[in-house]
Amino acid sequence: MSVYRDREQTQAKHIILRKYLQTLAFKLLHGGHPTLTYVDGFSGPWESQTADYSDTSFMIAINVLKDVQKQMLAQGKRKVIRCFFVEEKASSYSKLEEIVMKHHDPANDFYVHTFHGRFEDAVDEIMKVVGMSFALTFIDPTGWTGYEFDKISRIMKHKPGEVLLNYMFDFINRFTAWDNPKIAASFDGILGKDWKARIEASPLARDEAVQAIFAEEFKKAGNFTYVLSTPIEKLADRTHFCIVYGSRNVKGLEAYREVEYSAMKEHGMRRLEAKQALQEEKSGQTSMFAVSALHTVPPIDHQVAEYRKQAKVWLQDELKENARAFPFSQVWPPMLETFMLRRTDARKVCAELGKDGIIAETWKAGGSKRKTPDETDMIGLVETVIAPQIASVASQAADPETLV
Repeated sequence: MSVYRDREQTQAKHIILRKYLQTLAFKLLHGGHPTLTYVDGFSGPWESQTADYSDTSFMIAINVLKDVQKQMLAQGKRKVIRCFFVEEKASSYSKLEEIVMKHHDPANDFYVHTFHGRFEDAVDEIMKVVGMSFALTFIDPTGWTGYEFDKISRIMKHKPGEVLLNYMFDFINRFTAWDNPKIAASFDGILGKDWKARIEASPLARDEAVQAIFAEEFKKAGNFTYVLSTPIEKLADRTHFCIVYGSRNVKGLEAYREVEYSAMKEHGMRRLEAKQALQEEKSGQTSMFAVSALHTVPPIDHQVAEYRKQAKVWLQDELKENARAFPFSQVWPPMLETFMLRRTDARKVCAELGKDGIIAETWKAGGSKRKTPDETDMIGLVETVIAPQIASVASQAADPETLV
């Protein structure tokens, strides 16, 4: 039986954390960063089903980072890893400290720090440990309090650094609908003091409006260039929470979307398997075929197909509004921020619009056999892509103006 049974949404969260932390660590440390600091603001342990706590965020992080450091050392590159774990509940902190401090190994440049108390109160100590290093901060609360943005903004704004946050979609939607003044005030720290008026003024459905306001406040608090949101569903096909990602680096944007696709593909198939197992339990009959053996199309692929359709409309609208062409390097980042797509999907969106005769297939200029655009290929509606623009690709590619 899976240790994540009835916790498939937690498994998805952990898949994203594991895959992204591993991807980020390799990219950073290979790229020349000497030190990486991982900060976990609400460490737990919570609901662990394993003796070694391998199904907790803190042990996932330690295992990933120790493995990356070991592989780097095998290549002759000695790197420093720091971990900072925060837990407020006394009984959980006691377990946390006992488990993680076994991995504190200064002699091999692997440092573990812990803090007993509120995440908001740990900021000074965290910043001392982070120093000038790259910091990935993971904020995974059980509710919506304890991380008011103005109190943790120094961590969120730290450069270089990124933030992953578990936005409790289901809880927040339910409780923001209440009229209790005390409960309403508890959202001010993450939604802003005027959040009720902003929800009422929004053309979006209530749950979408709340999430949009949260994303806006999150982006502002961290001075992020890009903010993405990954919805995680329970078996009941209802969004339980969202992983919100903030970055100031286009490479981070690209890497996260790749990890997100891989993680959601795995999560989708496991949800199908869990549903099948639940049906078998209720019926008392066992299927002779496992989901994995049925060549089932992963749910994420159906979603991506729909997002690509939406992205085609979005791109045409943006190009019409701007009335000019843009290098592909300025097209795909805002597309990826707007839709749950990868850079390869952005290429396909452009290729399909080119095949339909809507945008100019500049990537085929000069007899090229390329099927999709590269960074410097101009993306524009057929009537706006004229010869002089194509000839000035190099200067346009350096243009800091973006599509949106």
